[in-house]
Amino acid sequence: MKTELQVSGMNCSSCELLVTEALEDLEGIIEVDASHAKGIVVVDYDTNMVGMPTIKAVIEAQGFMVKN
Repeated sequence: MKTELQVSGMNCSSCELLVTEALEDLEGIIEVDASHAKGIVVVDYDTNMVGMPTIKAVIEAQGFMVKN
């Protein structure tokens, strides 16, 4: 399942990398595309292996806020 999340607090490419690497460490993540310029993170994931609450928690643990 591919989902677009609005994420605030990402200000640079290092922020994108931080979010991307943290999510890619989760089992079930297929692809991550983070854009600080757009304030979004697009996550493609296997719903049988990982859920949205976990994905949001991982992003927020990196110091960012998920708006949706």
